[in-house]
Amino acid sequence: ISREFARRVGAAEEEAILTGDGAHKPTGLLHATLGAELGVTTAAAAAIAADELMDLQHALKAGYRRNACYIMNDATVKLLRKLKDGNGQYLWQPGLLVGQPDTLLNQRVLTSNYMPLPVAGNSAILFGDFSYYWLADREGRAIHRLNELYAATDQVGFKITQRVDGRLIMPEAVKVLKMKTA
Repeated sequence: ISREFARRVGAAEEEAILTGDGAHKPTGLLHATLGAELGVTTAAAAAIAADELMDLQHALKAGYRRNACYIMNDATVKLLRKLKDGNGQYLWQPGLLVGQPDTLLNQRVLTSNYMPLPVAGNSAILFGDFSYYWLADREGRAIHRLNELYAATDQVGFKITQRVDGRLIMPEAVKVLKMKTA
């Protein structure tokens, strides 16, 4: 039970860190006004060019690029894995050693199911130094056993609560690649 709680709480935190609106949840990295700054808008509504990835990297100030990485949906990863340079070499470099992450233009790539798909109008890629996103646990986790609620069916329920808040304190430390609106 504790492993399943940890998995679900982790997934809920990941979703809130990316998409949270700040109302009873953290202010997410994709928040329209308090989240990451716009770095690049693609020229196409459903495609990303290699040059746009380079533009995204250089939209970020050099001081933030040192610790920067990408966050994107797996569908975006699939799209980008097909990109090649002028010599026909793939830009995507898979991690060849156990524990080594995949890289794109020499930067780590993380995936999240909570990042938007690479379709018209969506913010498909985050790139930046995510140490400037501050996450605060306000209280410890509380687990409640609910015996009476499920007594009629001879079951026991559990409820877990946790108070968390978060916000990007330096919006210039993270840039977003936004897909062109159709």
